[in-house]
Amino acid sequence: MAETSASTTRLTKFYGEMSPSLDTVMSALSAAGVDTDHLQASDLYRRDLDCHNLGMHRMLEVLKDVAAEYGEPAPEDMLLDLGCGLGGPGRFLVDQFGCSVVGVDLLPLRIDLAQVLTDLTSMGEQISYRVADATDLGLEDESFVQVWMLDVSMHIRDKQTLFGEIARVLKPGGLLVMHEQTGPLPKAMLPVRRRAPYIAPSFPQLIRYVEGAGLRVLTWRDTTHIVLEYFLRMRALLGDPPEPTSDVPARRQRDVGLTVLGGYIETLANLGGRTGILVAKRVP
Repeated sequence: MAETSASTTRLTKFYGEMSPSLDTVMSALSAAGVDTDHLQASDLYRRDLDCHNLGMHRMLEVLKDVAAEYGEPAPEDMLLDLGCGLGGPGRFLVDQFGCSVVGVDLLPLRIDLAQVLTDLTSMGEQISYRVADATDLGLEDESFVQVWMLDVSMHIRDKQTLFGEIARVLKPGGLLVMHEQTGPLPKAMLPVRRRAPYIAPSFPQLIRYVEGAGLRVLTWRDTTHIVLEYFLRMRALLGDPPEPTSDVPARRQRDVGLTVLGGYIETLANLGGRTGILVAKRVP
C-alpha cells in the first residue's frame, strides 16, 4: 500500500522547512568562489549543499568504500537512488563510478530542485528523476545493479512492501546499499516524530524485513559515532539565536533544525540509539 496522503503532507512540510532553495545553494557556491557557470557535482556534495543523508558527504565516502567490498558499479550499470532528495548521493555515484542513476522521491519539490542541479552540473544524460512512492515504484523488474537508500526507510510504514519493491527491481545478485537508524526510538525523538513519520524497527526486525523480501544481508557496519559527530558539528554551526529582526523563514528553519538535532543528539549520545550501513544481495 502506498504511503498515506497525511504522511506525504507531513514529509512535504518537514523537508520544505529543512531544504535549501536554489538561491541559497547558488549563493553559498558564489561565496565559496565556485565558478557556477562550470559547476561540478563535487562543488555541491563536498560542501554538503545537496546531501540530506545522515553524515552527508563524509558518510557517502564511507558507504562507497563499504559497498565496494561487495562490488563496484561499472560505467554501463544503472543504479536507483531511492528517496533521492536533492540528488546529491546520485550525482556522487555518477561522479565516482561513471554509472547511470534513476532518482526517485515522493516529494515533487525535491525532485524539481534535484533536476535543476543535475542540469547545472551537465549530468542530465546519466541521471533521470521521477516522483514515485517507494512502495509502488512503477519501474521494470530486475532493472538495477544496485539500489541505494539513505535514511529513508524509517519514514515508510509498510516495510514489507518497501523491501519487496527493492528486491523486485534489483537484478539477481544486485546489491541494496542502505543507511538507517534502528529503533526503538526513545521519547527524545518525539519532537521529530511529531513533524514527520518515523517508524524505525529494531535491528533484528530490520533484518527480518530485508531477508523476508528475498535479500541476503552481507554486512552491517555501525556508524553512530560518525552521525553523532555530524549532528554536534551542525548544532555548533547554527550558533547563537538570530536577532529578532532576522528573516522569519530563516528563523523558522533554524528552530526546526535545532529540534531535529536535539532529538538525534540525545538519542545517539545518551540513550543507546544506533545508526549503520546495511548491504544486502538479492538472492538469484
